[in-house]
Amino acid sequence: MFYCILGVVFVASSITAGLWISRQRFAQQYQETSEYLYYTQYRFDAFQDKTLEEQARMLEESSLLYEQLTDEQRQARIQRFLLEQQQQNALNELRMQLDELEQMIRYFDEQRQASIDGLSSRLFIPPVSAMHTLLVQSQAEMLTESVLFGMPAYENGYAVTETEAVGAVGTAGFVHFSDETFISPLALNESYLHGRIDMLKAELELQMLLHEDLQARKRSMDPHLKNFPTMWPVNAQISSPFGWRRNPFGSGSEFHHGIDLRAPSGTPIRAAGGGTVIFNGWQSGYGNTIILCHGNGYTTLYAHNSVNLASVGQRVERGDIIARVGTTGRVTGAHVHFEVRINGERVNPRPYMIER
Repeated sequence: MFYCILGVVFVASSITAGLWISRQRFAQQYQETSEYLYYTQYRFDAFQDKTLEEQARMLEESSLLYEQLTDEQRQARIQRFLLEQQQQNALNELRMQLDELEQMIRYFDEQRQASIDGLSSRLFIPPVSAMHTLLVQSQAEMLTESVLFGMPAYENGYAVTETEAVGAVGTAGFVHFSDETFISPLALNESYLHGRIDMLKAELELQMLLHEDLQARKRSMDPHLKNFPTMWPVNAQISSPFGWRRNPFGSGSEFHHGIDLRAPSGTPIRAAGGGTVIFNGWQSGYGNTIILCHGNGYTTLYAHNSVNLASVGQRVERGDIIARVGTTGRVTGAHVHFEVRINGERVNPRPYMIER
């Protein structure tokens, strides 16, 4: 019992001693921090007082100097100040013009690049591929003329960069080139900005020419882009791909010459590309079938339709509804059988299906 009481007393004493030591350490840190803050505040107050005194002294000196000036000198200073204000306003307007020009150039460049990138995904279209090559060559030739960015502005035959224009004059004020000539640093900067604006205007004209060239060449591609079968006939899951597959009606395997897209009966079937209907009727195994001719030897076939909606000889555009999904012909369920043929040879439609 005695040892238990002794142990409790020892633990309590240890805890008390630890708390006392921690309190002393905290009190010391608090005092040191307070002294440091007081010293910092003292230095700040002293610096502030010295700054105010220096400002007062400079103001007094400026007043004395101003009083010593003649009326003509005072008037000259006022005129210089007003001139500098006018130049500053003109400078701000020029910078706004620069921003607008740069935004327009960026817009044209981004739009042009996006159009070219969009065409690159359709290079498997033979006519488009050849025209795309000519387009890239034409754009590259025109871009070689774009040597404007990064060139210095020229003033009186000497190159002047913005850094030189501002840095050459040193601090704010007027630079004395002769006894009668004072040139503001703002005037030099304004000269640089005028040169920069002229370059950006020329660059904008070039971007517009590039855009016009792109649009003109795209117009020659449009018939091929609109006619080529790149759209999914229905936005549905592929239930049977192109190629060898297990015979769904018996044993063994068979070669599937198209792609089956499973969809409910009555789902609209859309033309994969613009073209002319060259067949509308019944084909053995295919049931109700529509065939479109897209030009350049390309045709597409849509089979097992519940009803055909386009007539032979009719012109249809990409996305037009030409039939509805059904179960006619040799089928195990509602779907559209889709084929792409090149000069009568059936090829895998999947690489052409890039738009849903």
